[in-house]
Amino acid sequence: MLEHFLDYLRWERRRSEATVTAYAADVGQWITYAEHALGMPQAQGANRAHVRSWVTDLVQTGTNARSVNRKLSAIRTYYQWLVARDPDVVNPAQGVPLLRTPSRVVRALTATEVEALLDPTAFDDDAVGRRDQFLLLTLYSVGLRRSELLSLTYANVQGSMLRVVGKGNKEREIPLLPEWLAVYERHKAEWQGVSGRIFCSPSGKMLDPRSVYSVVKSYLQRASSSEHLGPHALRHTFATHLLDLGADLTVIRELLGHANLSATQVYTHASVEQLKTVYQRAHPRGR
Repeated sequence: MLEHFLDYLRWERRRSEATVTAYAADVGQWITYAEHALGMPQAQGANRAHVRSWVTDLVQTGTNARSVNRKLSAIRTYYQWLVARDPDVVNPAQGVPLLRTPSRVVRALTATEVEALLDPTAFDDDAVGRRDQFLLLTLYSVGLRRSELLSLTYANVQGSMLRVVGKGNKEREIPLLPEWLAVYERHKAEWQGVSGRIFCSPSGKMLDPRSVYSVVKSYLQRASSSEHLGPHALRHTFATHLLDLGADLTVIRELLGHANLSATQVYTHASVEQLKTVYQRAHPRGR
């Protein structure tokens, strides 16, 4: 049953493979819990109390609120699919409230931190070192999601534009900076014979999402004091720097591939919060 649901997400909802994998893990975890803790194969006889008990178990075992809410959303979607196939099925996740999550404002890197991050002397003078530098430059100068970065092929670069396939297989085009194009040509000459994907391992295999996170984190730790050290920090910095330099919010929305402007407005708040922090730290009366 789960495989049919995943095929539905993949082919009818046109979800990315990363999203399908996440749903598989979350719904699979719920089905395992229902079978072993509740004695319910496929979890079709579960009710709201059962889902609440699962949430309690997740919290007690240390799962954070955001992850719990993601799992609830996943099983809610799973049961909506089941109900569409069989009206007698009841969605036990319907009405189960999401957990309250603390608001978090990701700090954008400063221009000085970006310069330190992309300093050529910070990388090994070999193919992997140059690949890592180009990977970081791409995340910062193009503002991609990690999954979008990993799916890039050389065919996606079309002149001075980059064609990106984002969430829901929606395509967008992003203009490329001359600096990026120059580094891209060097990268292409060195790596195109290894794989059709722009970013890959020396053996030609697709980079694992976790390995990308580790690469970004290792370099960010050296260049920044930020608590947020993953690829999203560079996407966030891309958007914040554009906003700080006067870019229109609707333009930033298009570049990021957000479906709704409300998703982009978080950068306005983050920019203001960062401005407050700098002001309070720099002003003599703020110390």
